Amino acid sequence: MRERDKEIIEALERFKCLSRDQVASMFFNHTKKPHTNANFVLKRLRRDGYITARTDKAFQQYVYFPNPPSIKENSQKVGHYLLIAQVFIDMSKYDTVKQYDIEPFVADFIPDAFARWKGSRWFIEVQNSLYTSKQLEQKLKKYLAWYESGEWKYTQFVNDMKPIFPHVLIVGKVNKKVNVEEYPFRIAQVESIDEFMKQIGQQQNQTDQIKVNGLKLRS
Repeated sequence: MRERDKEIIEALERFKCLSRDQVASMFFNHTKKPHTNANFVLKRLRRDGYITARTDKAFQQYVYFPNPPSIKENSQKVGHYLLIAQVFIDMSKYDTVKQYDIEPFVADFIPDAFARWKGSRWFIEVQNSLYTSKQLEQKLKKYLAWYESGEWKYTQFVNDMKPIFPHVLIVGKVNKKVNVEEYPFRIAQVESIDEFMKQIGQQQNQTDQIKVNGLKLRS
């Protein structure tokens, strides 16, 4: 088995499932025909029994799983895990993702992912049609309780030299806007990583304009 084959299988085990396009983005973007090459390798791995696939028309393309799969191929959470993987792929377009732990146990709640990216630490929550605003608000209350307890300062999610509470990044369908002013830690709610990076760019332009005008920046 080729090293790339092993890496694809490991990615499927890590993310639980991936679409053809996601595999192409992760492993074949350097080639002239990423999708064709991904199809060829995935077909071979499936033929040899290393992976399985969901081939119904619930998704626009096949969804691949390790064999045996860690979740049911017809699970309602397949779309949720695909979105978790897509966030990682989209983040990687803008900077190296130094860490991306899926569903790490925090306290009495489990974020969808924890990441180290762009010099900061992030708890990531993804929203799709299966993740309601009420569920999100309930989870954010758990973040708040954990923040107020101070226990987060002594966990692996915080830099020992600089104990700053990780930012919370909510990505996906915006059923209801979160009132970020209600929380003592930073929260961003966006439909995609591309939108998030656009917002950061706009904020940077505003900051640069303030510097040009000689105004004092607020800390």
